[in-house]
Amino acid sequence: MHRMNYTRGSRSVECLNLNLGLGLRESDLLSGQLSAGIFRQRLSAAENLYQRNLTGHYGCVNALEFSNGGQFLASGGDDKRVLLWNIDQEVMSEMGRPQVMNETHTSNIFCLGFDTLNAHVFSGGNDDLVIQHDLATGKLLNYFSHGGPVYGLSVDRTSVHLFSVATESGEVLFYDLRVGNYEPLTVAKFRSPFNAVEFHPLNGNFLATANAKRGAMLWDLRHHNHPLCQFNYIPESPSCMSVRFNCSGSLLLTLHRRLPPILFSPNSPEPLGTFYHDEYFNSCTMKSCTFAGPQDEMVVSGSDNFNMFIWRMDGVDLEEKNQWIDTPPIILTGHRSVVNQVRFNRQRCLLASSGVEKIIKLWSPFEQHGWEGSLMYPPAKPYCNRTLHNNTTEHVIQDFSSCDTDEDQAMLAFFDTLVQRELESWNTNGNHTSSDSTSSSTSSERSEAGASSASEEEPTDDEDDTPNVSELSWQTHPNRIFYLIAKKRRALLQMAVKGTGGQQRSVEELLARLNGEQKQAATAARISDWLVETHRLFGDDEMPTTSAEAAAREQRRRVFDQLSRSPRKPPVLKIADTLQMEQMERKRKLIRERFAARKRHRPAARPRSSDLENDSIEGFEEDPNNSSEEEEEDAESEDNNNNNGTDGINEATAMAVAVAVDDDTDDSLSTSMTSMEAQLSQAPSTSSSYPFLVETEANNNNQMASNNNHKPPAAANGSTVDMCNTESSSASASASTSSSTSN
Repeated sequence: MHRMNYTRGSRSVECLNLNLGLGLRESDLLSGQLSAGIFRQRLSAAENLYQRNLTGHYGCVNALEFSNGGQFLASGGDDKRVLLWNIDQEVMSEMGRPQVMNETHTSNIFCLGFDTLNAHVFSGGNDDLVIQHDLATGKLLNYFSHGGPVYGLSVDRTSVHLFSVATESGEVLFYDLRVGNYEPLTVAKFRSPFNAVEFHPLNGNFLATANAKRGAMLWDLRHHNHPLCQFNYIPESPSCMSVRFNCSGSLLLTLHRRLPPILFSPNSPEPLGTFYHDEYFNSCTMKSCTFAGPQDEMVVSGSDNFNMFIWRMDGVDLEEKNQWIDTPPIILTGHRSVVNQVRFNRQRCLLASSGVEKIIKLWSPFEQHGWEGSLMYPPAKPYCNRTLHNNTTEHVIQDFSSCDTDEDQAMLAFFDTLVQRELESWNTNGNHTSSDSTSSSTSSERSEAGASSASEEEPTDDEDDTPNVSELSWQTHPNRIFYLIAKKRRALLQMAVKGTGGQQRSVEELLARLNGEQKQAATAARISDWLVETHRLFGDDEMPTTSAEAAAREQRRRVFDQLSRSPRKPPVLKIADTLQMEQMERKRKLIRERFAARKRHRPAARPRSSDLENDSIEGFEEDPNNSSEEEEEDAESEDNNNNNGTDGINEATAMAVAVAVDDDTDDSLSTSMTSMEAQLSQAPSTSSSYPFLVETEANNNNQMASNNNHKPPAAANGSTVDMCNTESSSASASASTSSSTSN
């Protein structure tokens, strides 16, 4: 019955208000000489956005809201002030000069809203008040008192007299400014806090709410005894912190604690889809989500890892339920702490974001003077590169009397510690940190309570952790927050799958795919580093063409570097050299004695060279006098071999090293590429640096016998062994093995 009421009511006003709303939006675009087609084209091709900072607040910025038409941006935060920014001026100016509302709150500000005529701006906060400011003069017009902090505020877009608030005391109140005594209508009253409220953009009879224990709900002001629709309730994460309609009211976006954004149709409790990314995480602060793009074709939300995520809705089927949307999002970097609030200016194609820092960031797909970033190239480092704080005090005192807009290191350290404690103390066995009971951590007071309680939680069982994360290289995680998110990936993935509304999916398969993709990314990064290092060592002519060649060459280089840095040769080689020299010396002495004895008893002189040239080989061999000369030549040959004995042994050893490395490479290629690169990424230990020594020592006698009977390949050819050729041959063998394996 209630669902039918919503359907009939929404259809009755859509014909009346939809064309009007879209017409106003298009007229605003035309008046600004900007085309929605240009916006759509640039956003669809974007891998990044241009950015600039607005500086003016003295503390965390907890609330953002664009005016109707997009000309103004209102902001409020811990410094208890409401600032009004003229967007057209701030886009071009180098220094922010916002207008400050005259009346200030006595505590943190959490929510803001403009009326439809941009004549008033409303602000609500931790002092239980909603203040109505005059936009032109900045003066106080009115204030509305409540029984608890005001967490959410929404102004009806179809009327200049109506607005609604959500309070910590568990009430959703509806105000009509035409009523003299300003007695609000209580739409809902629960024991748990309401974190957000949102009017339907085209029909003011409908409200969407976000409750800390009951999740997201839709209400009809005409029949408000019960919610019109209870959207998919998630027992593992009932706390909903944000709800947001698209411009036509046909879609509703919700954000739950520890879950990514979930998309709903307002007339169905089942979700249309869940937007997922393995690095996204929200838990420690109250965050918002929003639609973006000329036709609301994007979804935006901030994360506890200091990044912003923008998912495209290109592949979303609005007729299908429970979709899993894990297409790679646009990841925006630039914030230096947790990102809480995001808003989109449809008329000027601007994104605004804020959080723990004192700044506000504007994002645009258009390059402008004084802005940083790029459109087609993703960030070189998709993370904040500052050093994280691991431990800090549990109480932060903010002093706004100094009017300081510089970065607050104590506040950054506080939230660094808060996020890490939250991830370390959270488990999936029903023991939640006290952040569940604190409905907003953007203020310093409530964040302090969450941090002190979180420290009392018992650590998570290892069973909840993602398997094999500890085996991944630390190089794959930019900092400890990313690492802890990776350790909780299994639990977060399970919750996200449940949030899709009962769709049967294999969590283990999704987890295996994510882990595989992460390992492949880490492997590709290490191979890239190897190629750069190889280019530095060998030049362009000998650059390896495959990862197998790069891996083999890197391992060979490490082995030979250790050999060259070693102060003395391995004992096996010393023993081999000593035995070889002693044996050669005995043989040389015996040959010299025999030659001297034969020379004393020789009856004739040595044949002349001319006679030797005329004689045939057969005749020379039959001459008994030639035997002594043959033995002399053998002795000279043995002397030459003895002089080069050490070089031959070193060359043979080097060849053995190359063969051993090639054998290791071939064995590793029989496994997956990921396993091979993971093994090669570890530095070789002392015990495994010389894998060929044991084999050399075991076959020492065989090698000496071989050296006595056969000449080394290099000596046989009369030249030294070319190590470059040896490396090239081993690399070619590795490449051929890799290609055969892939085939």
